[in-house]
Amino acid sequence: MSRDVPAGPRGRLDEAVPVDPALLTFGIDVFQAVMTGAMPVDEYDGGDLPCLGMSAITRQVSGHGLTPQEETSLVMRVVAFGELLGQAEHDSRIAGHIAPAQAGGYQITTAFLQAAAGADIVQRSDGGFAYDLESVAARLVH
Repeated sequence: MSRDVPAGPRGRLDEAVPVDPALLTFGIDVFQAVMTGAMPVDEYDGGDLPCLGMSAITRQVSGHGLTPQEETSLVMRVVAFGELLGQAEHDSRIAGHIAPAQAGGYQITTAFLQAAAGADIVQRSDGGFAYDLESVAARLVH
């Protein structure tokens, strides 16, 4: 997915429009299925599995009425979600909305998922993207 994504104020990515929380959950499920091998990917040759996960998300939602901007936003949000969980564990404003699950992974509140579905995504200094923790925290307060 080599697409130029314009940055807005404070490094916020303009392409990262809010998505439906149920769609974010679906995207996370598809990505995890590819990463764990639960969803076999024919074209996998030992290369970049996360990239194949992103492609799988796009294939799964393609043709279901999303704009290209919404598809891009969904993929960015899904890929950045794992890092968000790690950061949220250590942020007192957010930590109460996530907990490690006994079977691995995390249990998250509906409010946390809703906040992640609409929070700002920002450009990192390394060229990647991440959730803006301030934006996530602000959405949890309201």
